[in-house]
Amino acid sequence: MTYSSDRLDRIEALLATVAESNAASTQRLDRVESVLAATADRLTRAEQVAESNARAIEAWSSRIEDGIAEAEAVSSSTAANTNRRMEEAITDTVQMIADLGRQQQAARERSDQLNAEHSQRFEVFLQDARADRQRFDQAIAANSEEHRAFTQNIQVLLAEIARLWQRVAG
Repeated sequence: MTYSSDRLDRIEALLATVAESNAASTQRLDRVESVLAATADRLTRAEQVAESNARAIEAWSSRIEDGIAEAEAVSSSTAANTNRRMEEAITDTVQMIADLGRQQQAARERSDQLNAEHSQRFEVFLQDARADRQRFDQAIAANSEEHRAFTQNIQVLLAEIARLWQRVAG
């Protein structure tokens, strides 16, 4: 019986080892189940967060689309306003340049008119000066003639006085 008893002892030892192994496996299985349960809870919470995020994204999506539409409207309005202002500025600039051109033309015409008047006055003045010069030259020529005649008369008179003086004195 020893053989059987040894065998039984070995079987009992094996059963004890299997029992310990099963207990360890059960503990590991319990830990795995605990980890799985925790993971399942986390997964459930993650799904809830994902659903919440999806709802928030969907809500923000319409807000973003509204914001984009509003930004496009503002941009379009700003562009139209800027275009209108630029057109007004260009129109004002063109009008200012046209006014300056008209003023320049009027100033040039006034300048030409004044230049013509001054030229005409200068010509009249020059003609008067030439006429005065001619009269002056004629007066000097006449004066020279009278002066020569006067000088000759004086010389004749002095010669006559000298002759009379010599007669009286002599």
